[in-house]
Amino acid sequence: MTDTASAALDPVTLETVNRLHDLTTRLHVPIYFAREAGDEYAKEGVGGEGPKAMGGYFGSRTAAMGELPAGMVVATFYNWSPDVVVPAMEGLWDVSNAEAMQLARWRLADVIFNSVGRDDAWPVAEANAALQNVVDNLPWGGRPMAAGNYDVLGLLDRSPYADDALIRLWQLATIVREWRGDAHIGLLISEPLSPAECTAVTNAQYGGFVKASRGWSDKAWDTAVSGLVERGWLSDEDTLTEHGSSQRAVLEQRTNELSAAMWEGMTDTEVNHLGDLIEPVVDAIIDSGRLKPIGVRPRNE
Repeated sequence: MTDTASAALDPVTLETVNRLHDLTTRLHVPIYFAREAGDEYAKEGVGGEGPKAMGGYFGSRTAAMGELPAGMVVATFYNWSPDVVVPAMEGLWDVSNAEAMQLARWRLADVIFNSVGRDDAWPVAEANAALQNVVDNLPWGGRPMAAGNYDVLGLLDRSPYADDALIRLWQLATIVREWRGDAHIGLLISEPLSPAECTAVTNAQYGGFVKASRGWSDKAWDTAVSGLVERGWLSDEDTLTEHGSSQRAVLEQRTNELSAAMWEGMTDTEVNHLGDLIEPVVDAIIDSGRLKPIGVRPRNE
């Protein structure tokens, strides 16, 4: 039986697509909450107190796309207020550069893996081979974050981490995650949900920390909330309506439907096997407590 025929008999389900999204996200995101992050970016002269505090986050995450001006960073980080992004990016490329910030990102991932405890029994080499095959066959149209993160694999091959299988796994998972994320932003635009509106929806679902972190002015926030109330998404600032919950679920499902194309040519069994290869690393990250900021507690708690 050909691979195509086999895939037709065992199609990749949306449940599996969502499983791989969860796994690659949990592998990727600890660098954004790591207590060591400030120290790593400070080595590049980036970050600090007040408006500069988020410079390391914005500068390192967009570094794969080059030394972007603040306006392009605002466009990339859809749900963040320009009032947060622009001051954080001011002067950043005068003290550092995109390659240095990308290397800082891998240093931070290395710090995290070292603290979690690297295990030679993890099937990282097999996972890398499978993920590399996936990303080598992805289309990039409309997915700038994913494309940039694919392009920096060349830098990784020239870096001190060229032979580090876990850092490569982290970078490959980053590509997969950003490919999905780029599609999700496209859906938010087409809904349409403005940047402030999508933040208000997320805030109503997960709590006030979202509003506090994204920096929208009272005027912008009130406009977003009132518009969502008028459209039937919210009943008030903190409460999604049944319609709002349903529409949010539709957006997530549609994102998974678009992301299913990532696994074209693979069977559901093969994609789940890839998930099985990644899972031991993710479980170690969970048990280290590094995912507590997103509500994922160690399995023994």
